[in-house]
Amino acid sequence: RDWVQVCANGLVPTFLAMGYAFATGGPEHLLGVTNAFETPLAAAFIGYYACCGGDTWASELGVLSTTPPRLITSPGTVVKPGANGGVTPLGFVASGAGGLAVGFAFYVGGLLVPLCTGRFELMLRFAAQWPILVIGLGAGLVGSLIDSVLGATAQFSGYCSRRQRMVSAPGPTVRRVSGVNFLSNSMVNFVSAVLCATVLYFGTIAAGLPRP
Repeated sequence: RDWVQVCANGLVPTFLAMGYAFATGGPEHLLGVTNAFETPLAAAFIGYYACCGGDTWASELGVLSTTPPRLITSPGTVVKPGANGGVTPLGFVASGAGGLAVGFAFYVGGLLVPLCTGRFELMLRFAAQWPILVIGLGAGLVGSLIDSVLGATAQFSGYCSRRQRMVSAPGPTVRRVSGVNFLSNSMVNFVSAVLCATVLYFGTIAAGLPRP
């Protein structure tokens, strides 16, 4: 991973985590109970990483699918594995699993921190915050779909006859398959994750969370 990919996947959630710590005073506060800033910031944090996790799991595991990928913007079009915007049922399931893994990690962390500090009552109360798992699962699925749509439209995909594989940049030996050369892979990941985080941030506010 280069610094661009690290920033695309980690810069925004780092600021969200700093904002969460500043607003709540630390990680031991309950999600949506002690502070009105907790739920939106925590949901945005989970959503960002769930989107990144879902996309990564879909990319790494989706290539194992025996079903050929189809372009998400044109389901009737079969594309080669590795094409931006190509989706498979296995990849979709993997994206949900990746998002769920992020939500699960956040949930377990919320249980372990008060346990390690001896605040057992807080740990038991945090156990009721299981909707974190749903947020992670949903963000993984939705984020992967957004990423695929952007990949199929705003990111170039072509087949290089010389290298015999899919590439993400035009060239003299490259035949365009889909998309335009507008966003890089890192930018697609960044935009998708920011959209997920933004929807969850304002979605929790619109839903009136946290509730007493």
